[in-house]
Amino acid sequence: MDEHMKRRLDKQRKLFSQLGITLDALTIHEKEFSMKLRGYDAEEVDTFLDSVIKDYERFYATIADLMDKWQEQQIEMRELKAESKAAAAAPAPVVRGIDPLELEDIIIRLESNLRQLKDKLPRTEGYL
Repeated sequence: MDEHMKRRLDKQRKLFSQLGITLDALTIHEKEFSMKLRGYDAEEVDTFLDSVIKDYERFYATIADLMDKWQEQQIEMRELKAESKAAAAAPAPVVRGIDPLELEDIIIRLESNLRQLKDKLPRTEGYL
């Protein structure tokens, strides 16, 4: 067995162990059955076990793919939460507004100007 296949099977065993799955493709492939006088056809059993092995390989590929996607989603969620916390913690952008004291001063000047205008206008009924 080549090194790549051995590493792949080791990863498969580890994952299946975490999921509580006791059989992996290699265990199924290496299983030897004892021969009885009226036992099963060995070739038929091997053919069936080969199809079971193929299914296990597909299961493993699917589970590994889903776990990778899940991990990517977890990383993305952590990043979004961190960005959200950073945005919430950041001070609100400063909008150039009028200082309340400055606004009060402007109002006082406007009222003063209004009084001066009223004083300059003739005191007839039509204007006021």
